[in-house]
Amino acid sequence: MQTQRNTIVRLSGEKTKISEEAEQEHAAHQKRESEYLQRIAKLQQLVTEKTAEVRASEIIAEEANADSKWLLARGILLIVNRIVRSEELATYMYELGEAAYDNGRKDGYDEGRSVAEAKEALKSFDLYKTDCASRYAEKRKGFEFLEFAIVKAVGKLSRKPNGVTLLKKALGYEDREAGGAGTSHQD
Repeated sequence: MQTQRNTIVRLSGEKTKISEEAEQEHAAHQKRESEYLQRIAKLQQLVTEKTAEVRASEIIAEEANADSKWLLARGILLIVNRIVRSEELATYMYELGEAAYDNGRKDGYDEGRSVAEAKEALKSFDLYKTDCASRYAEKRKGFEFLEFAIVKAVGKLSRKPNGVTLLKKALGYEDREAGGAGTSHQD
């Protein structure tokens, strides 16, 4: 009997030991499973965030593409049209033409040239006392320094995040579909 009791006690101790090991393994398994579930949740969240970022990037790329197409198809033409019709260019061209005409007149009249060279006072030939050639050259060189208002505006608007939309408003361009000055996806 004693042997059986000892066997029962020993088996009972082994059972307790096995039960404790099983509980530890079960707890470790649950901990690993919980960690895996947390990792999976984090990965799913990361995938969701990256998907949203990719979609936002695609939208920005589509808008930039549409804006670039509009600039090439319509925007540049509208800007050039504004420059060609600007008062600054008209004034400059008038002054350049006047300087060229005066230079041609001065070089074309021998009498005026001789009066200017002799430094005689001849009221009708005052033009020949001025340096028409340098005035004409100065006007030609001045073309490099013309600053058109629309070019300044384009420069400022290009640094803004919604620059093309603002440029459309500044140029008075309205989208055919939207009826406003938003991003055009058709042009």
